[in-house]
Formats: sequence, structure tokens, C-alpha cells
Amino acid sequence: MRTAGEATRERILAAAKEEFARHGVAGARINRIAEAARASKDRLYAYFDSKEALFDAVIAQWIAETTEQTELRGDDLPGYVGRLFDDYVAHPENARLQKWADLEMREQIADSDARILTLRPKIAEIRRGQQEGFVDPSWNAGELLLVITDIALSLATARGGRKPAGAKSGERTVAQRRQSAVEAVRRLIRVPATAEAPGRE
Repeated sequence: MRTAGEATRERILAAAKEEFARHGVAGARINRIAEAARASKDRLYAYFDSKEALFDAVIAQWIAETTEQTELRGDDLPGYVGRLFDDYVAHPENARLQKWADLEMREQIADSDARILTLRPKIAEIRRGQQEGFVDPSWNAGELLLVITDIALSLATARGGRKPAGAKSGERTVAQRRQSAVEAVRRLIRVPATAEAPGRE
């Protein structure tokens, strides 16, 4: 059973996630977060000593939840991108938070930062996929992770815009955009015939 303190902390994190997703760190307001969480500012600061600390806690929670739900495997990067796409579509606040986190990431972040702790095993999985012949080994694993994340984010949040002359009218469906993301990654990581691992067809 959750204690009253745990319930209050969870409400603060939920309210803060929505506030940061809408406004980023600079535009977020502690008084709005406290009001939405039904907590006083003093109570909020008892849990988080600054707006930046609260943002870091929101990012850590979001990363942990998303990592568990999407699961990156080195032998199935297209599947991972599909799951990540689905998460962004189902939770648009996660997509907005991703964009703010990228914009406001400090040049130097601690090794203990949740983003670093999460990236390392994902990069290791991509390297495993390269070693086992599932991923083109010419890619830098860290850069590939950034590329495929951007593909999922960009296509999940795409909106209809000006269409080229002769193009069919109407926006592409979510399912079509998802398939484009998955297929794009499948093509990106395709192993050249000369680089295939021994024993793989």
C-alpha cells in the first residue's frame, strides 16, 4: 500500500511531467505544478530541492517506463522502432518531453544521469546485433541509436503539410507512418553481403 507521502510524490511527478512536456524547464512554473498536484510549494520542495531536480526526476521516471515498455534488442531494431513509435503515438506527452529533453540537455551530464545509464545497455545491444550479423557493422552504435530514435519520433509526430503537385490528397495514416519508420530502419541496418557474419544466410 502506498503511503500518503508516496502518493503525493507521484502526483507531483505526474503534474510536473505534463508541465515540462508543455513548457520545457525554462517555461515551467512550480506554482502550476503544485496546484495541479494538489500540494503546496513547500511540500513540493520537500521532495525536490529545485525545478531542475524535479525535471531530472521526471526524465528518469519517463525513461525507465519507456525502456521497459519498448525493449531494444540487437536482433530486432525495426521491432524496437515500431514499439517506440507506438509509445509516442499513445503518449504524445512523451514525444514532447523527448524534444524538450534533447533541447535542454546540458553539454556535460554526470555518468549517473538516467539518460547515460539507459543509453549504455542500448548501445551494447546494438553492438551485439552487429557482432551477430543483424546490424550493419559500419555504423557507430551510439549514432545509430540516435538516428533510429529520431525516425520513430519524427514519424510518430508528423502532421500533414503542403503536398507536392500531383500527390494524393489526405494525410498518411498512423499505420502507414509506422510502417515507414520500421522499413526505414530495416533498410538502414541491412548488412551488406560482404559483411554478413559467418553462418548467416
